[in-house]
Amino acid sequence: MATVFQITSRPIIILSKCIGLIHTSYTMEPTGLLVHNINSTFHVFLEITRMMALIIITYIYFQQFDKDVHILQIINSTKFWFIIIAARLRTKWIIKFINGIIEFDRKITTLSRNMLIPQRSWTKRRWDTIFISLSLYFIGFKCIYLYLWHPKAENIILLLHHALFLPPYIMDYVVTITSCFFLQNIFVRFQTLNDVWKCLPADLVIVPGQWTHDKTVDVMENTRLLHSELCELLKMFTLSYGPLLLCFFSSSFISMLVSIHFIVNISGISSKHFNKSILEKLIPLMVHVQIITFLMSIIIFVSIINEKRLEIISFLRSYRISNLHLDIKRQIKMFMNQVSACNSDQVTAIGFFDINLNLVTTIIVLFFSGMITMIQMKNHPMILKLNNDTKIYIDKLFTAK
Repeated sequence: MATVFQITSRPIIILSKCIGLIHTSYTMEPTGLLVHNINSTFHVFLEITRMMALIIITYIYFQQFDKDVHILQIINSTKFWFIIIAARLRTKWIIKFINGIIEFDRKITTLSRNMLIPQRSWTKRRWDTIFISLSLYFIGFKCIYLYLWHPKAENIILLLHHALFLPPYIMDYVVTITSCFFLQNIFVRFQTLNDVWKCLPADLVIVPGQWTHDKTVDVMENTRLLHSELCELLKMFTLSYGPLLLCFFSSSFISMLVSIHFIVNISGISSKHFNKSILEKLIPLMVHVQIITFLMSIIIFVSIINEKRLEIISFLRSYRISNLHLDIKRQIKMFMNQVSACNSDQVTAIGFFDINLNLVTTIIVLFFSGMITMIQMKNHPMILKLNNDTKIYIDKLFTAK
């Protein structure tokens, strides 16, 4: 019987396969685990066809204005391809991480049922609502953007190139949805383990007929081992999705910095295009607000996981160890050492920076520092050339309309 995670993860896996983050040959076996089907020639053909199509679309994206390439085009295409390449290089870790959650659920299900722990995972209906809402929002936003800025798409290839490389960026949606989905699932499992621990008798005192000494020690040990395994899954998330998050965060930051510089200086770059409607003026701002929202969503999910992961420490420190049995005392000490060791394992962008609330301050400081630097260099030949190239790029965009 399929678990809630297996059912709700199917749209995520399908989405990852469609965009190219996971090889299409990975299929879900009757056991529920994802297995690489190495004997399928159809999947090989499908992979080659998709990669060739993406290469052609990227080529058209760079050739749309007579071989003149703008920095924003480089940033957008680089982000798209770097995320795909990073995901394909980490495919085995991604599959191992997903299978690890499935195997973890098999171990914790028996324990949670015996302890009468309520189901913490979000239902399929809730996830379907989130997926459908985000999909409709993306399609609506994309249609508005194309209608206002690029209404002419003569063929399916041009339409795909608009969908992949122009705002709102589809890769931003894919990375955000997949990351938040898996982070939320890790969060509820830490929460379930905390619920199991709360079911233990007060002060770990033996309750005749309910909590024997052996049962108490057994539940404590199982919870400790599952907590350790879940911390390993969190570390595995860093190994699998860390490179994707590095590409996503860094490219999004650079794109916002450069784009807002252009928006601030747009009056001097292309004043003749300032008679646009209010909606046309708001669209670029909405794109960047959306990117900030996506970044903050991932950061917040990681932060609440860290809080929930360390919540068990407050339970452990509340016991008077001197009054407890030796076996129980040993379990508490082992759990304390285990949690302390896991505390150093943070979700990171493969070691370049930790993803937590402190990252928000770092991004803000770097953003304003970058803006001040670009303002101070406004008369530098490199900045003047960048502004002139942007003027030409914008003129061609409006001419194309």
